[in-house]
Amino acid sequence: MPERRIHATDETLPPLSLPPAALSRGDRSYGYEVDRQPPAIEPIENRIRLDFMTGGTIQRSNLLERYNPWTSGPDDPDPWRSSGRMKPEGLIYAEASCQQTLERERPYYNQTEDDRALEEAPAFLAHRLRVCRDAEDPQTALEAERERRENWYQTVIPWMNLYHVCKRSSYGSLIQHIESESRDVESLLEQNAFVGMVVVDDRVDPDAAAREWRLPAQVVIRERELSSCAEDVAPTPSEFGIELPAPLLVGEYASGSHYPLIPWSDALVCACPFKQDKPWRVLCKHELLATEVAGRTDSIFLPVTRGVAVPHRARRFVSPTIASRYTPAPDP
Repeated sequence: MPERRIHATDETLPPLSLPPAALSRGDRSYGYEVDRQPPAIEPIENRIRLDFMTGGTIQRSNLLERYNPWTSGPDDPDPWRSSGRMKPEGLIYAEASCQQTLERERPYYNQTEDDRALEEAPAFLAHRLRVCRDAEDPQTALEAERERRENWYQTVIPWMNLYHVCKRSSYGSLIQHIESESRDVESLLEQNAFVGMVVVDDRVDPDAAAREWRLPAQVVIRERELSSCAEDVAPTPSEFGIELPAPLLVGEYASGSHYPLIPWSDALVCACPFKQDKPWRVLCKHELLATEVAGRTDSIFLPVTRGVAVPHRARRFVSPTIASRYTPAPDP
């Protein structure tokens, strides 16, 4: 059962019905099952989005041409320095955030018996620390978890995820139509768009639903027609627990795909297979585009470039709690 129904300003639209896991952790109705539901949006994800928003424009000349995330790591030379390119400023901030967050999380490893303290920890970390607490050898389990988390922040996030996204073959595919290095929001959205749409159940006739809601037929879409539904690894909106019909923001991209941005935790998450295939991925190229648009508009809410006026919750790209206390981490 949905825990929150949010109505759009357009009263003809169906409400956005959210499950408990799509609410803020401070909400009394919040509820999340780590081992059953899609990964929560971690605090580091929100920070990285803010880092790239703060860092400004990523030029094509900043993007790597050749980089293999599976064979590179912290023991290798920085690929930007090796290629003679300037590293995106937002990426520099994001790497500093990873290190800062790692340090901030260290006290939790000494508080595994304190459930109140664990309630403040990131959802997956809190779950893992409770598992360690109940292990046959808690200390060994705890040390292994600490090493796993350190590897995530020091290797997996920067080297295997962020560096990979900052390639011409990845993010570059969304901005290859832009000639000007000092691009604006309009040029970013010339061949990319955030479309307000109503996603309906596959058994619903979209044309009939559009007539009922007095909407253009092109803004009503069956769930299975979303690009994410072509890939088994990508959960559908309804698999996230979003009740259909749902007014959602759908990204339509220069690469030809269209993926919904799902209200989840207290922000949005892209439903593309790259993001959803690996739970350790904190950013995809579509979310990187969203950070640049949000940064240029100086807002944690994404714009609706066409389509219906979806509720603000369907456009809130960054956690307002984290945004309210954000400052860029100093470069280590």
